Amino acid sequence: MTARARRFCVLLLVVAEAVFLPGARAQQPAAAAGATVPLSLKQAVQLALKQNPQREIAKILILESQRNSQIARAALLPQAALEADGSYNQYNLNSVEKNPPVRAAGPFHYIEAGPAFSQTILNLPLIRGYQAGREGVKQAHADELTTRETVVDAVVNQYLLILRARALRDAAEARVALAQRLYDQATELEKTGVGLKIDAVRANVELQNERQTLIDADTETRTTAYGLADLLDLPKNQDVEATDHLDFFELPEMDKDAMVNQALTARPEMASIHSQLRISRLNASSAKEERIPELGFSGFWFYQGQHFDDGIPAYRYEVSMLVPIFTGGRIHAEIERAKLEEQRIEENQRQLEAQIVDQVKTSLDQLTAARNAVEVANLGYQLAQEEVAQAERRFNAGVTTNIEVITAQDELARASDNQIAALYRFNMSRADLARATGTIETMYSK
Repeated sequence: MTARARRFCVLLLVVAEAVFLPGARAQQPAAAAGATVPLSLKQAVQLALKQNPQREIAKILILESQRNSQIARAALLPQAALEADGSYNQYNLNSVEKNPPVRAAGPFHYIEAGPAFSQTILNLPLIRGYQAGREGVKQAHADELTTRETVVDAVVNQYLLILRARALRDAAEARVALAQRLYDQATELEKTGVGLKIDAVRANVELQNERQTLIDADTETRTTAYGLADLLDLPKNQDVEATDHLDFFELPEMDKDAMVNQALTARPEMASIHSQLRISRLNASSAKEERIPELGFSGFWFYQGQHFDDGIPAYRYEVSMLVPIFTGGRIHAEIERAKLEEQRIEENQRQLEAQIVDQVKTSLDQLTAARNAVEVANLGYQLAQEEVAQAERRFNAGVTTNIEVITAQDELARASDNQIAALYRFNMSRADLARATGTIETMYSK
């Protein structure tokens, strides 16, 4: 087979695959489903906003609210239908006359067919229902934004947990390497007769403790990654690898009152509860307006007759008015129920406002404290490293036993944990403040 013929055959196979197996190429990435996916925090957030189940449910609820609004609007629009009837009848006149002879009326039959129509002229409760439906769409959009913020917050928190676990694992690996080196030194000094056996044993104990810490840290790193994969709705045989690191950011000065005002304006929960309040007021108006007369227009135009060839047009046009006089207390009860619903939502609104103010103030204070804690932790870590170096030199010089070295190692481990914890609290406080002010999606997905 010539080269041209081989290329032609390959082209035919590609075309056939595209036509007859359209899902084949789309399924190719599944072959690597078991591979580890490297993701930055921004990429993880963007992926969660695309395929997190809660996000998908929120989108479905928006569509449902839009359909409910369309259903409420339909009652205000003209209604039309095609109707057709045919019947074959016979009656006993004895059922309508007094003591008649038994006589039969019929059999006879008739047919009728044509359009029937109706139109609401004035029905304020239906109008309020349509307005409430439109407001329900706004509430659904606000709730969807709240869900997005919640999903982003969960992803950021889980991602930061991964970064903290990985930092603890890396620190544990460094301490294991340090403990191994100090144990080797103590063993070498013991062999040369300069050191004591107790020094080697003590160094070995410290080495095993650090190895145990490393095992725990490595396990924590893997398990937190599983939690992020669940939030991202990844295939069950696919893992996540975080590519970012715990970092420190210089932040501008923040005005507490300005942040509170921003949160009360930007939080989607506030938009949702405002929509709920407007819906409750529309329902209250609808209940009151049930006492107002309702006007409607209806009619039909039928072709009527005994047979299809002997019919004539028949029609009716009707204007109707309904005036409620006595409803058994239903309207009054509906009005009072709507008022109670409005009061409940107003209380929820005040509670939500207070909660948002508390969240913003708390997050801002925690962020300030975390920023200061990072500086203190960095200094403590530097001092602990110097302490280990000095203790190691004193031990090698034979000035002291390795008790000072072991103590310095413990102080270094604590300083390292403090540094990682401070960086984690700083990043978490930054995320908490963004969530409190309604800007977490903008901060981590743009």
